[in-house]
Amino acid sequence: MEQSRLAKHLQALSPRNRERFRQFVNSPYFNQHEKTAELLSLVLDCIDSKPEGLTKKYVFRKLFPGQPYEEQQVHNLMSYLRKLYLRFMAYEHLEQRRYHEKLYTLEAAYNSHQFDILTNRGKQLQKKLREDAVHDSDYFFTYYRLNHALGYYSGHYFDRSETESLQQMLDNLDKYYIVEKLRNCCHLTANSIMMNTSYDFHLLEELLGYVESNWQLYEPELSIVMYYTILMSLRHGDHPQHYQLLKKILSGEMGRLSDDEGRDLYSFSYNYCIRMINAGYNEYQAELFQLYRQGLKQGLLLEKGMISEWDYKNIATLGASLREFEWTEQFLNEYREKLPPHRQENAYNYNLGNLYYNKKMYNDALSALLLVQFTDVKYHLSTTFLLLRTYYALKDTEALLSLIETFRIYVIRNRKITAEQKRGYTNFLRFARRLVVLKHHASTYSKKALDEELSSLAKKIEGAPNVINKYWLLEECRVEAAAQA
Repeated sequence: MEQSRLAKHLQALSPRNRERFRQFVNSPYFNQHEKTAELLSLVLDCIDSKPEGLTKKYVFRKLFPGQPYEEQQVHNLMSYLRKLYLRFMAYEHLEQRRYHEKLYTLEAAYNSHQFDILTNRGKQLQKKLREDAVHDSDYFFTYYRLNHALGYYSGHYFDRSETESLQQMLDNLDKYYIVEKLRNCCHLTANSIMMNTSYDFHLLEELLGYVESNWQLYEPELSIVMYYTILMSLRHGDHPQHYQLLKKILSGEMGRLSDDEGRDLYSFSYNYCIRMINAGYNEYQAELFQLYRQGLKQGLLLEKGMISEWDYKNIATLGASLREFEWTEQFLNEYREKLPPHRQENAYNYNLGNLYYNKKMYNDALSALLLVQFTDVKYHLSTTFLLLRTYYALKDTEALLSLIETFRIYVIRNRKITAEQKRGYTNFLRFARRLVVLKHHASTYSKKALDEELSSLAKKIEGAPNVINKYWLLEECRVEAAAQA
């Protein structure tokens, strides 16, 4: 039983949520089966201190002392408890949504013809919605369903010509759809840019045309403006006015966004800066670093107390490259336990290796990087590039040339890397190999001949349209040329 999904789910709960689940199971409204409550108590008492002892036979002896062992009874109790756990998840989620419980009360009142509750609670909910500065998709969905109930109640029982509630129902349904459509298109467009994926965005062009031609109706709704602007920044990255508008929202209008929207705004702002840095605009590094630190202070980089491994990596990489070594090491250790448990070791070791590399502690960097497992394309690409730079700094030509060839074959064969990314990496590896060979045979060239070779290589790199990590190649060409002076 210690390896069951149920045990793993319960082990992952925080102490607070374990106690809340215990109260839930002990409530006779939800559970009237005493043995199920006893099973939960037994599991919670053992799950951290001695989970290996939670065998089915041990559980049976504790719950049914003196009876002959019947495994099916344990299976039944586990099934009951798992159903209660799934129901508990639904109730916890319901309590976290700011309007859903009130909304479902209204709809239940409508369906049961308790119209005094409907009208009284409906007025209270209308008042709360009017006072709410955050107009996100939950807000529009709630307003839509509220006016659906009030409008059809009024139409059926009072005045069939009354239109105000039903018009508001339609308007808020449109706004709910627009926000959700734009939000999901933003995330999937970003995914298409980063990974080798494609989606058919049905009705998107028609929706964008409609929103643009009716901008005066939707400009007051910050959620719609924000996701529209994010989508434009993804589609037209060479037009910086979209990013500037996102920065304006970040600096002055965060109070009108939900936490989820705030996280989205930061995330897409980060990604814009990253794309600009990758395009060679290094001035965005300091700006991105400040955005990350600002997001950390506001708590908007954490979701349910966890930080994304990619945010963790980006922050640590920036901090190291900007030589904020002390702050970066403190960040790596402080946020290590806030990473997803199955990603902690990979994320920590990779980023520690990167920090050591930037501090020129190359052997320590190798020790950390060799602990990284290639469970993800991004980790494979990032770790291999960092290993390549580390071997280069250590002047280990044999290991370096072997790694370049292995990496080249991996990039060519991998189907999850876009064609554009493959060209960028293969171009990088071609130039890196030439640079390594020049450095290794530098003593066989005259100073003038080596300068000419390095200058020629730098010009080819500079002129190539698609080279991943071009900045590193050019910097190393410059360093090698200076070393010969």
